[in-house]
Amino acid sequence: MSSCEDSVGIRAWANTLPGFTGILKQRYSDFMVNEIDASGQVVHLNNKLAPQDKPQSLWQPTTSTTAVEDHSTPIPRAPPTTPQASAPSNTTELNSEVAAAAAPAVCHPTLKPDFASAPNSNLHSNNIHVTKPTVGSTQANGIHPGSPHKSAEPTANPATDGSKTSSLWPDTRQGLAACEGQLEAFGKMCGLSNQQKLQDFLKLTFEYQEGVTKADASVPKRPSHILLDPIIDKAQRTAVHTFFKQGSPLPKLATTTVTNTGVSDYGGKPMSVIKVSYEGRGQKRKRDDAGGRGGREGRGAGRGGNGARGFERGGQWGREWPGGSKKYCRFALGKSNMDTQQCLGLLSSLMHCKPGVFATAGTKDKRAVTVQHVTAYKVAAERLAALNPKLYNFQVGNFEYTDQELHLGQLKGNQFQVILREVQGASREQLEVAAAALKAHGFINFYGLQRFGSGSVPTHRVGVALLQGQYEEAVRLIMQPRDGEREETAQARRLYLEQGDVKGALSQIQRHLTAERAILEGLSQHGKDGFQAALMRIPHGLRTMYVHAYQSYVWNAATSERCLKYGTDTVVEGDLVLLSGETSDAEAASGERSSARLAAVHAVTEEEARSKAYSIEDVVMPLPGSQVQYPVYRTSDGDEASTTAQDTESIYDRLAAADNINIKSGHTNSNQAFSIQALTGDYRRIVHKPQGLQWKVLEYADPDQPLALSELERLAGGKEPAFLQEGGTGRLLALQLSFQLPPSCYATMLIRELTKMATGTAFHKSLTQKTAEADAAVVGVNPEHEAITG
Repeated sequence: MSSCEDSVGIRAWANTLPGFTGILKQRYSDFMVNEIDASGQVVHLNNKLAPQDKPQSLWQPTTSTTAVEDHSTPIPRAPPTTPQASAPSNTTELNSEVAAAAAPAVCHPTLKPDFASAPNSNLHSNNIHVTKPTVGSTQANGIHPGSPHKSAEPTANPATDGSKTSSLWPDTRQGLAACEGQLEAFGKMCGLSNQQKLQDFLKLTFEYQEGVTKADASVPKRPSHILLDPIIDKAQRTAVHTFFKQGSPLPKLATTTVTNTGVSDYGGKPMSVIKVSYEGRGQKRKRDDAGGRGGREGRGAGRGGNGARGFERGGQWGREWPGGSKKYCRFALGKSNMDTQQCLGLLSSLMHCKPGVFATAGTKDKRAVTVQHVTAYKVAAERLAALNPKLYNFQVGNFEYTDQELHLGQLKGNQFQVILREVQGASREQLEVAAAALKAHGFINFYGLQRFGSGSVPTHRVGVALLQGQYEEAVRLIMQPRDGEREETAQARRLYLEQGDVKGALSQIQRHLTAERAILEGLSQHGKDGFQAALMRIPHGLRTMYVHAYQSYVWNAATSERCLKYGTDTVVEGDLVLLSGETSDAEAASGERSSARLAAVHAVTEEEARSKAYSIEDVVMPLPGSQVQYPVYRTSDGDEASTTAQDTESIYDRLAAADNINIKSGHTNSNQAFSIQALTGDYRRIVHKPQGLQWKVLEYADPDQPLALSELERLAGGKEPAFLQEGGTGRLLALQLSFQLPPSCYATMLIRELTKMATGTAFHKSLTQKTAEADAAVVGVNPEHEAITG
């Protein structure tokens, strides 16, 4: 067993078959991932053409026939856009996804050299003033100014025609339901306490609006404002202000920063907090359409808004919206060796819109060929499709319009096609037996190494320091150097760690290193000993991920002990099973679960174990938290007649005690933000059997020849590798696997179970090099052939 796996609690197996070795990800097409959407459909990229649906005017209902389609003018650029806060993700690992989310959006190395001469008029600068649309003008009716087409008959705007507000405000229940996604995103960004405050405030707001709408004599009192809990990080506060500018389905809310004398910082001074106020009226004022309070002509509805409200973010200004009443364009994003956020950052820069326009259900592997769904708010498919010729390493297609935005975790799982090359240590027959055993017994559902980061210090060790209240140690661990970093970054780390030079380190640290930069900024503001305050400047999602990583470590270690002691074929008395019917291990983005799920756990009785009422796939182990139940097994001291009940919370207690952490009673330190008790916890199944597992043993001769055709290659006109068409043979063996996994289930752990080999990057780099040298000795070539590991 690799020391890497052992260090994060991965120590057991689901079967005892001998292992073998094989090269993983030598080519990007050796590891292909297709998202499975919420409806259970596998997402594919096989069509880059935009739909040719007849556009609908911004100002007209979707049944209107008076809109005139404009084909004569190029697509104009978008007006200034209002950013939408991107919710931090706790389900992503501490790797390039976190860094990429904070990196600049422009990724010009992926553009072809002739991009600057692109004729598309929608790819120009964003610094212009736009004349306010007026009813009856060509622009108000979705026709670009200067078009030879005649104006359509003006259509009344229901938001400004003085009609009753019954067409504007939903009732309370519907309003809250419509805001469910926004509330979830807000909770990820600001924590559960602020999410609950906003939810209560929205309830009061919708009740008031409903009362006004129905002209009820007993109209509830008009809601005033709420004060959010303090947010130390400036970037996070900015994201909160941006969040409330997104408009529908949220009511009209405004944010300001005020001083709350009831909350003090570490020095006893009152802290600034964000005040959220209700600014809506029972009936919308007509002047909102002309810019609203504080708005300038042509610059938006309401303060900081965007005019006609039809194309707030990235839409086609002055042109008809082709989606009609459906506000989102959903498309498939196919990429190779690129981060999801890197692709979206490039798209947003080309479309002259904020990255918040785009939403996904999650990030995908960088070192792979992946396909996933993306939604874009008011970005037309034809604009996206026009970019394809200018993009390297990724493409977009399979466009359709929808009224549903994607949210984190909104997927059923992923479909994988994996190729293990140059298999050694197993014959064709042994490979068949190993694959069949994987299908029959599954694999232990460990959190993979990706969960614990790719740096020199695993993220769960940072979590340990935070939970212990050792804030200086946590800072030191986060600032440790990493392999492969740029010299200026390494120098910045040395300046702080060796000389304590905060200012010098801050001047050299790269901006995409979110945690490190936040710490240095915090130390610069609060002094060299202000470690706790500096850590609190790290964005909430990234900060809590350290504690979640420790949860994952404890789960891995406790599950290893359970499986080593009782095996993975039998359910024993004391095992925990879920009765709620929820079969997916997809984690909530906040790292926590619903109270219904947490309450639906059952301890297996002696009779149930004897009658085999449950299978091993039903058994769960808890992630530590304040609302989980721990398993209780019956153990013997050597005499079966004297069996006593022993609380195996001792497994968890022992693991946590080794790190000087108490996971059951009270807080380990005074900061609730860094406490296991601040988390509810969750349950995770200990064994998973992959769905649709299929395999094929391949024989081939050239170590570098492609063994599969990716969707990106097929879309570009590529053909199946000749070796596959001919049913090729050769001296080399490869194992091709196809299977489906739910979210939060690691394909690397499936491969570990199958091969019994380590999954760390260092191991695979070493294996690739050794195999290359052996191949070179056989065929007499340079062993430094191109290899991809990860």
